[in-house]
Amino acid sequence: MFVKFQVRSILRPVLIFLFVMSLYQVLVSGGVLPASDGVSLIQNNIVKAQRYVYQDNSGLKMVMVGSSLAANLQVKDIGEGVKSIALGGGASQTGLEIIKRNNSKPPLVLVEINDTIAREVDSDLVNSLYNPVFYWVRRYLPMMREEYRPVSVFVDSLKSRSRSDLRKLSREELDRLEARNLTPEVSKKGIQMTVDAESKPLSAKDTARITKEAELIKNQIAEIQTNSGAKVVLFDIPQDSLVDAQIRRKQVRELAKKLFPPDSFEWVPPPPAREWRTNDGIHLIRSDARDFAEFLRDKLLK
Repeated sequence: MFVKFQVRSILRPVLIFLFVMSLYQVLVSGGVLPASDGVSLIQNNIVKAQRYVYQDNSGLKMVMVGSSLAANLQVKDIGEGVKSIALGGGASQTGLEIIKRNNSKPPLVLVEINDTIAREVDSDLVNSLYNPVFYWVRRYLPMMREEYRPVSVFVDSLKSRSRSDLRKLSREELDRLEARNLTPEVSKKGIQMTVDAESKPLSAKDTARITKEAELIKNQIAEIQTNSGAKVVLFDIPQDSLVDAQIRRKQVRELAKKLFPPDSFEWVPPPPAREWRTNDGIHLIRSDARDFAEFLRDKLLK
């Protein structure tokens, strides 16, 4: 009698759990629950990476890898069939490693090259994506992916109620939206801090680190090209003119062209000269990020 009671007491919560999980999976698969882009920088990076690894890539035209500078660009502004593995606080090496280990390869890979490549591959993220157990679970059970975490879905749904489709907004509307979040005084201070940092020459330590990581990137690119025949194009992102004029920024550009010479690597040509606006000297504001994304679309997809 006691044994039967124990079995019943265990079986009931198990059945309830399975029912709830099955219902959640049905809601996810049916599109009733919207996917979340993540409610933190780390979670946003995981969501991007998982979408590339676990979703269908049959219609993929291009994948972009890089740091938060490239992550600031909206792939929908570049065009259809574009995915981004540009990671906040990360670097191109992590995105290239994810592509290299994936079975499906895009026809075009866009690689951000600047001083952010001094950062190393995020091995923890890459290994978590291709964990032999979780890989198949996440691939066939979308509810197990980061984008469908209940808390993230709930928080993101609250945000989306008051969030406009940025693609439908004019430049003026985007600029007004930008002004709500940051005062000119704070922005000016942020730009000046970046200018001060970039006014110092590139150190020998940073040069050595960039050179070392560049060799890894070359090997990653060669392996991706050999295995899939993908076209790889390198690019940099314009920054505030005051920052671009500083000695460190110039030295990084020169070093990048030395490590990835244009006669051996294809580069996106610089965009037409203009004043590119930022709030911190580095990351383009929304309207300018859209302009640069459209520039990439015209150069690469048309």
